[in-house]
Amino acid sequence: MSKILLLLLLLSILIIPLPLGSGCSSSADAYIEKDLTKIPLEQSLHNGKPTLADFGWRNCIPCKKMKPVLEELAEKQRGRLNVLIVEVYDHEDLTNQYGIKAIPTQILFDSQGKELVRHLGYWSPEEMALELKKIGIN
Repeated sequence: MSKILLLLLLLSILIIPLPLGSGCSSSADAYIEKDLTKIPLEQSLHNGKPTLADFGWRNCIPCKKMKPVLEELAEKQRGRLNVLIVEVYDHEDLTNQYGIKAIPTQILFDSQGKELVRHLGYWSPEEMALELKKIGIN
């Protein structure tokens, strides 16, 4: 009986996936948030990297179209650019603070948190790349 319990315990340890960043590493880049809505904007604006914030809502059609573009950009520019999605109805304080009047609205901030570019509507990867290139992100 104890061999069966030990075997089950070992299997459960091997099968249960650990969340990213749960290891011993203390590196800030060790943990990559896959849900771009979980990254705090104010923290991103003060970590020394440029930030692209997309203000949208999960049921908005153009916002849904932006999501895979933003996820791919976040993966490609990991460690060089903060990319996040601000759900406007969950964060009305930030929506008001940044004067968001239409969604989606993307704001590109420099590494000091200063607004550089504001774009309304779907922002194609090609157009976005041109603006990112201006701040040294290829």
